[in-house]
Parts: sequence; structure tokens; C-alpha cells
Amino acid sequence: MHLYLDANILVDVALRRIDEKGNPLWAASTLLLNEIYKGENRGSISVLSLYVAYVLVNPKDTRNGDIVAKEKLRGFRSFLTVVDLTDDVVEESLKEGRLMFEDAVQFITAKKIGAEAIVTRNIRHFSRVKDEVKIVTPEELVTR
Repeated sequence: MHLYLDANILVDVALRRIDEKGNPLWAASTLLLNEIYKGENRGSISVLSLYVAYVLVNPKDTRNGDIVAKEKLRGFRSFLTVVDLTDDVVEESLKEGRLMFEDAVQFITAKKIGAEAIVTRNIRHFSRVKDEVKIVTPEELVTR
């Protein structure tokens, strides 16, 4: 299955995030990334998502944080397809009235590359376009 990953999936793993109840969000995201790494699924991510992940991994904009964030992004790039952010994607995203701009960029990019699903923590952000592309959490994918 060709999966388009929202930035929050990378951030889950890079920061070993947990939810408000103490459940490890990173666990399902790690399993999903491992499936992609092993070739069981195909994974794509946008340049925008890499930037968002970088900013969240290095929020204080420090030199040490920069080194750590870059290393994590290099690791993700080794097995994920990185999709360029083009002027066409930006233009279509600006016209997309159902979604906030960042989510529109993710949605339009996923559609353009023919992804079968967008994997995200923010299901509700994409609720208005779920009839056009499947929207799933990492937990939904790894429990199948």
C-alpha cells in the first residue's frame, strides 16, 4: 500500500511521544515505519513535513538540536520517498477551501502522488476530504 505520512508520524518516533494518558504514540508509528523500511508498504512524505519535523525536534533552535534533528531526518529519508513542494501544490492548496493550508498541502501532495491513504494523528483535520483519500492513524494500519 502506498502511504503518505503526515509530519506527526515522524515526530512521534523522533521524540518518542506519549499521549495524555501515558500511552506511547511512538510505538505504532515505529511499527508502521518498520513495515515501510522492510518494503511491506511504500511510504512518502513531503519536504514540508520534513521541515515541520525538524522544527519540532529542535524547538529551541540549538546547535546540538540541529545535529540530532538532521540525523533523525537522514534516517527517515533513507527509506521514505520525499516529495517536492512545488508551485502547483502550493497554488492548489491555497485554493483548497475545506482544509487549513498545511493540511491542504498534505492532502494535495498525497493525491498528486497517488497515495492510497494519509497516515496522521489528526484525523479530524482531514475529515472533509475523507471521501477522496483514506485517512488513518498508525494504530489502524498496524492492527490490520
